[in-house]
Amino acid sequence: MKAMKHKMIPLCLMLSLMVSHSSQAAGATHAPRSHWLQVSGTGTGPIPKIASKASLATAALPLGVTLRDIDGGPQYFANKDPRSAWMDNHIWLGAWLEQPADATQVGYAAAMGENIYWNIAGKAGDPSQPRADYDVIRAGGMHISAPDTTSNSGSETVSYDGWDEADMQYGAAANGWDPTAPNGNTNDCIPAGSDCGYTVSKWSYTGLPTSYGSPGYPIDSMAKHQGYGKGVLFWMWDSEAAVFLGYSDILSADSYWMTDSDLEANSQGGCAFFPNSEAICSGANPTGITREQRALPANYAFNVTRLQKLSNTLNHQSKPVVVDVETGCPVSGGTDCITPPAMKAAAMHGLIAGARGVLWFQHNFSGPCMDYTTLIDGNDPTTTDYYCQQTPGVTIHNVVENITAFNGLVNSLNNVLLSPFADGYVSQNGNVSAMAKYDGSHFYVFAASGTPATPPPANQSVTFTVKSSGATTVTVVNEGRTIPLVNGTSFTDTFADSNAYHIYRID
Repeated sequence: MKAMKHKMIPLCLMLSLMVSHSSQAAGATHAPRSHWLQVSGTGTGPIPKIASKASLATAALPLGVTLRDIDGGPQYFANKDPRSAWMDNHIWLGAWLEQPADATQVGYAAAMGENIYWNIAGKAGDPSQPRADYDVIRAGGMHISAPDTTSNSGSETVSYDGWDEADMQYGAAANGWDPTAPNGNTNDCIPAGSDCGYTVSKWSYTGLPTSYGSPGYPIDSMAKHQGYGKGVLFWMWDSEAAVFLGYSDILSADSYWMTDSDLEANSQGGCAFFPNSEAICSGANPTGITREQRALPANYAFNVTRLQKLSNTLNHQSKPVVVDVETGCPVSGGTDCITPPAMKAAAMHGLIAGARGVLWFQHNFSGPCMDYTTLIDGNDPTTTDYYCQQTPGVTIHNVVENITAFNGLVNSLNNVLLSPFADGYVSQNGNVSAMAKYDGSHFYVFAASGTPATPPPANQSVTFTVKSSGATTVTVVNEGRTIPLVNGTSFTDTFADSNAYHIYRID
């Protein structure tokens, strides 16, 4: 094992990480995503005014354009807890289960444009598991979806993070559960071998039954997040999966399309994308999908839209969704590592699908740079992983640089992304995914190459048609160029490959 400057993740935590995701398929898969981060400045200063459908109701919209609020609505968290209200005003950008040990390492996250830790590893005050306490996190301008509370907990805690992937570990039923059992699978249910995932998720959300003890945080009005996995995404009936989503205020479920070859199976990507195909999904010898159909940034939109469908349609509740994106090589025993361009494109597809944040999964369980503190090491040149090449020519530090650049772009568009969707504003003729936003001053079009399970052609020329609003020019955000708006209604641009995306402001 290569030398690591930072403390190793405790063995019990490492095992829980490996067990959770290794249960996703017959072979080893990826480690569970333990929490996520949200990004947007230091959290100081006045709260920005976010446009809503209601506040823009008097706007003179082009004929055929309707406004639709973000999932949950613009005041979703204010209606839960004053501390959670911070989340209403930010697109969340951050990593899963980081382990900042001190103010310097908290500063790394803030400098990357992150604004929230989704769960953290270690234990405050324990030298064998060094972890910065909440006062250090707060002073560094970061927020947290916290796995626990301490005497130093304060305004930095904006949500609590409960059980991760109860669907994968315990199945879809409400039998009894032994919280002291060590297996991390249905043998912990009562009776052993039955399913008790609903029981575990409900306890993490409500604290009931109290005989199981405390989930590690008070059961109050604070928002709560619990992540799910392939059970909710693929293997459970819709009615079964939807029950889990009722036990979380913030929704997420992970499948790492760029690195998990198991997703090619008919029981995963095959039936997800082609449910009516006997050849691909349900016949006598279904083929599943090809590698080309599986390893697409566009597929990360499915992880968002699947949760939206389950929650909105079956639970009749609109809730914010976070998209999980790997930063390296998360599949234990796997051979694939994501590249920075694909990583950023996957995150953009999630945002276009309506995600309220990006959860960067920053553990490497395979590949040449196995590491459990990837983003910290990628900021610290005294560590060996800083220079380790995850893919040819791409170091862990390069990964950090690319996440920082993407986070910066998203933060610069924070208010736009929190503004209403402008449904009916844009259409296009190519293989791209697109959404339109209206912030009260401008229409924006976010577009990324490809659609789920459909590889885009190289260097495709795509023409976008927008509803006439008196505009004459299209500014390509963050690219230093403009495009003519022909007749006030159409413009054309090129998308180089499946990792390409562009953001347009209609001026």
